[in-house]
Amino acid sequence: MEQDNAYRFVIVTGMSGGGKTQACRHLEDLGFFCVDNLPPVFIPKFAELCAHSAGHIARVVLVVDTRSREFFDTFLHVLKEMDKAGQKYELLFMDATDETIIRRYKETRRRHPMAPSARLSDGIRREREQLARIREKATYIIDTSTLRKAELKKKILALFGQAEGVAMGINVLSFGFKHEIGRAHV
Repeated sequence: MEQDNAYRFVIVTGMSGGGKTQACRHLEDLGFFCVDNLPPVFIPKFAELCAHSAGHIARVVLVVDTRSREFFDTFLHVLKEMDKAGQKYELLFMDATDETIIRRYKETRRRHPMAPSARLSDGIRREREQLARIREKATYIIDTSTLRKAELKKKILALFGQAEGVAMGINVLSFGFKHEIGRAHV
């Protein structure tokens, strides 16, 4: 399959609570078209459509994780098929320590997808087992355990480059009791 050099197809995966959502937001800020939770079985066709979009969709991010449940079982097979077909992709694996993931889940009070009614630590263990072979295939691995949001953004920027055609905007807000709030966009 012939693809333009500017074409980038990035699959973001990893541990639940590992920072996939933040990574996707930063990639979106860099001009990537982001799709979250696409079942893995659709990835090759979607990649092919993007590659042949005449440059309209040249920078793509797919987030694939264990929320896909039974569809996720096919993810490794899909990646192998893409390798055989010569479909280019980059695999970004987001990770964090078990302790960090537990803390993040306790802060958000959300249920872990692999432990809806079990102990959180059991769900994390099952997810690590399920993701082990995919992690081995990763092009990039980012451990967010000790990273601040700004540090993650810096890492994403280093791996995936500057935003294309994105101008910086500055908002100015002024206030005076004599006058109402005035806004200017520069």
